[in-house]
Amino acid sequence: MDYQFTRNDKAEPVAIFAMGAESLGLWFTEELGTDQQKIIDLLQAIEQLEHRQISEFQLTGKEFNVELTIDEVEVYASIMRNQMEEELPEDTNVYDQESITGCGLEDFKSALLSWVKFIGG
Repeated sequence: MDYQFTRNDKAEPVAIFAMGAESLGLWFTEELGTDQQKIIDLLQAIEQLEHRQISEFQLTGKEFNVELTIDEVEVYASIMRNQMEEELPEDTNVYDQESITGCGLEDFKSALLSWVKFIGG
């Protein structure tokens, strides 16, 4: 998974993920940021998932949510999930590249630890 971390003109951390994983970058930047408690909660949940003490973990944000399971992580825009639950006309194609992203738990953990190091946590 390709990504880079930078800072904007206000010196706030910004995550940029490769095409197809844009929602991960938005989630790291807008939902996680430098929130130490969320970071601690996520790292604890990952450890519990790795040791199979829990089977899933969800974190609801303002605009993006994250769901972790033993195998994978899904980051999605809250509005996207609500739209997907509604009946869409047959043959409807929804562009969701910037609204939903999935990756493996190991890749997510690696990116999260890199983020922690980047923000100085």
